[in-house]
Amino acid sequence: MLDALIIALTYYVCQIIDAILGFQAMTRPIVMGSVVGLVCGDLETGVILGAAIEALYMGISGIGGIQPADYRSAVVVAVGLTILSGISVEQGLTIAVTIGVLGNTVDPITALVVNSIQPISIRYAEEGNYKKFRFMMIFEMLFIKNTLSPILVFLCCAFGTEAVSTLFSVIPAWVLAGLSAAGGMLIVIGLCLTTQAIYSKSTPIYVLLGFVLVKYLGLTTLPIAIIGIIIAFIGFNRDYKLKELENKLALSGEGDDFYE
Repeated sequence: MLDALIIALTYYVCQIIDAILGFQAMTRPIVMGSVVGLVCGDLETGVILGAAIEALYMGISGIGGIQPADYRSAVVVAVGLTILSGISVEQGLTIAVTIGVLGNTVDPITALVVNSIQPISIRYAEEGNYKKFRFMMIFEMLFIKNTLSPILVFLCCAFGTEAVSTLFSVIPAWVLAGLSAAGGMLIVIGLCLTTQAIYSKSTPIYVLLGFVLVKYLGLTTLPIAIIGIIIAFIGFNRDYKLKELENKLALSGEGDDFYE
């Protein structure tokens, strides 16, 4: 119960930090997974599972305000249950997908409560009552928008750890092997979704380059990431100079003569 409470509070604090600063860096799976892993005493598992879930959800975006899955609850519960129950990272990844879908069930409730108190905030704004309006915004952030999800995380971690341990102890080995394989495939699906979102004519070349670097040269993630940054910088710098040249030619009126 104490571990579950600490995990839920960690999730709540990360959400509040993002709400105050106005960005989503703290609640991204790779960051939050690392933080939860550190709190639970297993940073390595938190980083690995957080990176795997980041790869899964990185290419998924909400269209029209619809969020396909709550990746924040997914990574927190998956890391927490994986560390506390002692299951594998692949099995924890399969749990994350289920929790991600379950996490979306609290969003309509949160939206209902938020919409019900909005008229009060609007009235304070129309009256020019800055102090009360600011109080309502802080109250909404601390006790409404970011409350139900941590409660769900607490319940899943508090009552799910023993259940998960018991369940995985009685599941046949071939089923566990299937779950591990499915967990590995989820990472591939996430990378495919991301590649699809950023696809261009040069994308297959970079994918092939990464395959060669890993398979035949045996490079790890860090040197490959450094090579990727260098390639991205060279490409950006080249495109920037070409665009700058095009703008100069357009302003000078010599563009047609230049290309002729």
